[in-house]
Amino acid sequence: MELFYAHYAALEKSFLQFVQQHRRPLEPWLVVCASSLLSRQLSSQLARSQGAVANIHFCTLSSLLQQVDAQAGPALPVFPQNQLRDFLIKDILTQPGLDVYPASRGLVSALKSSLRDLADSLVDPAVLEEQLYHLPDEGPAAQDKARFAWLVRVYQCYLQREAQVPGYRPYQAFFERALSQVPQAAYLKQFSKIILYGFYDMPGRQLELVHQLRAHYPLTVFAPYAKYPAYQFAQKFFETNWLGMSHTHTDHNTDDWGALGTSATYLFDTQGQCPAKQVQLVSAASMPSEVFFVAKEILRLVEQEGYAFEDIGVLARTQGPYQDQVRRIFAQNKIPLNASYSYGLQQFPLGVFCMNLFGLAARGFDRQTVLSLLSSPYFKGAAKHAWYAVAEKSLVSMHLSQWQDLLPALEGFDPAFLEWLEKCRYQLHLLMEPGSWEQKSALAQQFLTDHLAQQALQGKELEIYQQVCACIESLAGYGVVRAECRAGEFLQELTDALNGLVFHEVQTAARGVVFTDVLRARGLGFKVVFVLGVNEKVFPQIVPDDPIFRDRYRYIVRDVLGYWVSQKAERTQEERLLFFSAVTAAQERVYVSYATHGADGKALVPSVYAAELARVAELTWNAEEKPRVSGLWSARLSHVDPLFYTPKETSAWIMLSRKSVVEQYQQAGLFTPDIDASVQAAQALHQTQQLGKFDGCIESGKEIFQAGQRAGFSPSALQDLAACPMKYFFRKGLHLADPEDPCSRDTLAPNTRGTIYHQVLEDFYKQLQQLGLTHQLFASGLAEYLDRALAKHYTAQSYRLFGIYPVVWELILSQIREQLVAFVQEEMVALGTFTPTYFEKEFTALDVENFPLRLRGVIDRIDVDEPHKRFIIADYKSSRKGPSDLAKAFFSHLIFQPFLYPLAAAKLPALTEFSLQGACLLAINKGYDRRDISAEELAALRPHAQAFLERLARLMNEGTFFLNPSELCTYCPYSAICRKDSFSCLMRARKSAPSQQLEEARYGD
Repeated sequence: MELFYAHYAALEKSFLQFVQQHRRPLEPWLVVCASSLLSRQLSSQLARSQGAVANIHFCTLSSLLQQVDAQAGPALPVFPQNQLRDFLIKDILTQPGLDVYPASRGLVSALKSSLRDLADSLVDPAVLEEQLYHLPDEGPAAQDKARFAWLVRVYQCYLQREAQVPGYRPYQAFFERALSQVPQAAYLKQFSKIILYGFYDMPGRQLELVHQLRAHYPLTVFAPYAKYPAYQFAQKFFETNWLGMSHTHTDHNTDDWGALGTSATYLFDTQGQCPAKQVQLVSAASMPSEVFFVAKEILRLVEQEGYAFEDIGVLARTQGPYQDQVRRIFAQNKIPLNASYSYGLQQFPLGVFCMNLFGLAARGFDRQTVLSLLSSPYFKGAAKHAWYAVAEKSLVSMHLSQWQDLLPALEGFDPAFLEWLEKCRYQLHLLMEPGSWEQKSALAQQFLTDHLAQQALQGKELEIYQQVCACIESLAGYGVVRAECRAGEFLQELTDALNGLVFHEVQTAARGVVFTDVLRARGLGFKVVFVLGVNEKVFPQIVPDDPIFRDRYRYIVRDVLGYWVSQKAERTQEERLLFFSAVTAAQERVYVSYATHGADGKALVPSVYAAELARVAELTWNAEEKPRVSGLWSARLSHVDPLFYTPKETSAWIMLSRKSVVEQYQQAGLFTPDIDASVQAAQALHQTQQLGKFDGCIESGKEIFQAGQRAGFSPSALQDLAACPMKYFFRKGLHLADPEDPCSRDTLAPNTRGTIYHQVLEDFYKQLQQLGLTHQLFASGLAEYLDRALAKHYTAQSYRLFGIYPVVWELILSQIREQLVAFVQEEMVALGTFTPTYFEKEFTALDVENFPLRLRGVIDRIDVDEPHKRFIIADYKSSRKGPSDLAKAFFSHLIFQPFLYPLAAAKLPALTEFSLQGACLLAINKGYDRRDISAEELAALRPHAQAFLERLARLMNEGTFFLNPSELCTYCPYSAICRKDSFSCLMRARKSAPSQQLEEARYGD
């Protein structure tokens, strides 16, 4: 066997020279490459250097095995590496003696990888069992030994079970059959030379194939290897295998390291450096900023420096995080691209629909899943829009019983909607029952067909639908592992299988930019290379020890027993090799970029590889000339030649300056009053001066104020105005409704609980008042009358009113009783000579003497002392808020009821002969809590409170509704539309005269 070795760039030149020197015209050669991309590159380079090269065939090792196996005649298909294999492993883990750990998805995935490594090494389980006898039974390694012994038993069972699956043959049988054909395979005998290219590591199986090829055919190997630290990962394999198998070997390493120059030889060495002017480190604010920079730099290189798109490669450690950004931004910039993309099922709307449909029961028929299904264009149902309207109006949170309880009471309720939900539950229940895999697969297919509007599918959706159907159908084949599924197993396996679906999309452009990951790019060469995402934990990837097949046992398998398998710790060295091959793939220029912030806004740091590159290439991290790509879109554009703007970017850049906007639109003859108004609005939003109409300063203040005066202002409305004028404007000026919160199955909404308290207490006090027992009952008597009042309104069946679980409602009802009993027992002592007399006393458009606002509201309770002609206003609160001093609470927590309700009560005809004693707040939830304010304190509060409310009234009348962000924004339904996160808007509000006047009126003397 001939061996040639060099670093990747030199290896390719060596290969081209070898072909030119040794190949006779039309002589058939076979070149087996480490990847299909590498095959295409070598084929392309041969065509460029030597013209059309016929009869040189390229393939990978796996395709070579398939070719040789096919020549032996028909055979059973190979047991697939898909969810069926996962299911086999899960079933093995349920067998006695092997059921040590729960068969979670994570365990199955890790175990599958470990078993594949063991099988690829060709080690016999019996050899491993014998080796176990020589390992210590005590000490720190004892637990590891027990785990490894378990793995050996699983491995032995795995090989046996795989060989017994009917209708398939194990991969080992396929491999042995193909291997036995190698000496006489007609496919191989047709070639005068077989070349292996680009392999720096192989598992035991592939090595066995190489031995067979070497024994029967003239074999030449071109191996990537150089005596530099970056190739440390490849060293052991190279010295143990390639050197040992070769009868001649030639070092073809050269001093040509492309854009890195001599600095490449020092990469990952402890010392040495050399300037590399064609290397750039790029700091970008985010991944989109990175891709933006790459796109614009590619345009510059092509348009101004004469590069072709095909001269450029864009590489990342993994494509996934970058593929959507690259695809979108390159398309916007008209950059031709050669790339392949992978997407999971749930990245497509149809995939989300399918997952929601089969997950309906597992998610407890939750509101969002039902709404998502009904609003989907794929849902088959003529009445789906009407059903959606009803479902959206409902307060259902989840569970079919809540739908059954709450839907019938809604306007527009269609019984067919509830029938559909119940039918879904029945069909999904059938899928969760034990039974044959084939039967369940047919039921699942029918369930999907019943609900999917196939006529709505087009283009890519048809492919997705076919793949989903094939996936469901494939579960019928699980019977080859175990005849019947267990309870709940089918739907779980179906969910796992659907989650495992991957859809590949290929984008091909003649002579386009190549975008791929660094693993597939090994050995490729470009004039210019961009390496994306050189961030900590991204590149290099963190490679932990295998939790099942640990490195100490991998060492035994490889270095003691002689079966080739890689150690996980060595993969860290492979990360170095991948980075080295990526940056040295550039012949003339290399750009290495990293992001400073992730998609979630968290800070990211460049990896040690970026630091190492900076060291060896003598790049100064803080140099002014180092490109820094801003996260601000306008700042990014400012550093790009307008020649390379997209049409959208050109339009947006024009909009950043009013002068340029006006000039450009005027030149185009498109400048209209509407355009002028839009430009002025954009400019006004960025000012930090006076409040304007975009801050809620409008001309309709008088109309809003007068509308409020006609009905009267409630304390809660004035609280909104005082807390945040913008919130009041949204609610009362624009009439934006508050979204209703769905009911929870596990708890009662606070407002609903408050309504229950009010109803029960009103009935309770009325009973006592009518019977004249308000001040005459002991604790037990109070509890009895309270029980009567509670039973009158709410029973054990009342859970249907709220859609709550019956058991949960029983607990809530018990808690409500306990709280109310404790409340009234202490309340009766605190009442003194007063009797709760009036309840839920409503008033509207009420004029109060010398008061600037008409009032409206509902007084929870009025307690009357008939003999002394006095009354007290009582207002219920779910919990205690603010200080004990209600005069201070008026301003600090904007609690207006104790001040406003007495003003209104004094105007009620029934109280004209009574004097105000004071007001109180009564908190119920956490035991009895009462805070009072006397009539004298209310009188003392009135001048300051009234001045504050007058200031609010003037703001409203003037049409001034600025925003006032605070912790209350968390509960505000309009917080997403008020521009509270705009610095300019916030500063205008904070520094405005109205805001300062309101604060002075609130806290001033």
